[in-house]
Amino acid sequence: MRAREHLLVVGGGIAGLALAAALDPRRVRVTLVEERPERAGAGTVLALWRGGRDALDAIGVGDRVRARSLPVTGGALRRADGRAIHELRPAGHGAPRLWFAPRPNLVAALEAALPPAVTRLTELVTDPRALARQVGADLVVGADGVRSAVRQHAFEGAAPVVTDWIALRGHLPGPPVTTATEWWGRGALFGVTPGPRGAAWFAAVRGDHRGVEVDRDDAVALVRGHLADWDPRVGEVLTAVGDAADAQRVLLAPPLRTPVDEGLVLIGDAAHAMGPNLGRGANEALADAAVVADLIHRHGTKGAPRAFARRRHLRGQVLRAASLPALKVATSRLWSGARY
Repeated sequence: MRAREHLLVVGGGIAGLALAAALDPRRVRVTLVEERPERAGAGTVLALWRGGRDALDAIGVGDRVRARSLPVTGGALRRADGRAIHELRPAGHGAPRLWFAPRPNLVAALEAALPPAVTRLTELVTDPRALARQVGADLVVGADGVRSAVRQHAFEGAAPVVTDWIALRGHLPGPPVTTATEWWGRGALFGVTPGPRGAAWFAAVRGDHRGVEVDRDDAVALVRGHLADWDPRVGEVLTAVGDAADAQRVLLAPPLRTPVDEGLVLIGDAAHAMGPNLGRGANEALADAAVVADLIHRHGTKGAPRAFARRRHLRGQVLRAASLPALKVATSRLWSGARY
């Protein structure tokens, strides 16, 4: 690899920050461009499985993130009426299998790990290849999320897939929670996980239209109405949190044969955005970033993209493809509370 190859990273979220932090500034020059600074929603926590935690260790921020994260010690899957589908027990000796990291803490750790040599630009990218030529970059990495401008520039018909599902999430004040509970029922799911200063809650409900933009008050009203006759514990959470919530339409990345085009590679949600029900989005973005950084160090910007596609593309596409069917199973009439 020739000295100081130049990488243009489009997207300053978790995938982009992790990649910029993982690259050796003595060997790779990085320009990181974002339309706007990373914004963490109120109460947002992100699931970190082993692969994501290993990536954070490789970047050098694993201990810092774990110190502010919340391990899951147990929990349950429940029907809409509260009856248990499956009890989640601790893994036994050793570290918990699943942790939840408050998004602001994760972003702050990655920001702090950025080498001072990283050049940061704030602008809307519509033609990533033109910008790469302008700054003299050897490779463009699209880390700009499910609505990725890089993906839509490089791949025909690659706009995000708009579903009829709405996702909500927020913060539940109170004593610390160390368990994760999820309720499954017809047309919706609801969950409570460890969160900062209490717990975090989330919901997914089928909407009545497919407009990309979602009105928060309408979404909260939809969830309250749909879950009105569910387990009383669900109602108690919704009463306690009031109308405070982040609401958004569930968008998926379109299926891609490859995340690689000439001089360009996609990572994270830009490559394989999946439904939030899997709890894998941030985890896979971190793993993608760590793998790309390692491959650039070993193979340079010319060889890394194809090597990355061989190592990571199938996994991302399988998770993306599985997320919506899994959501449909979780929200089928099987779990509505009727006794069979």
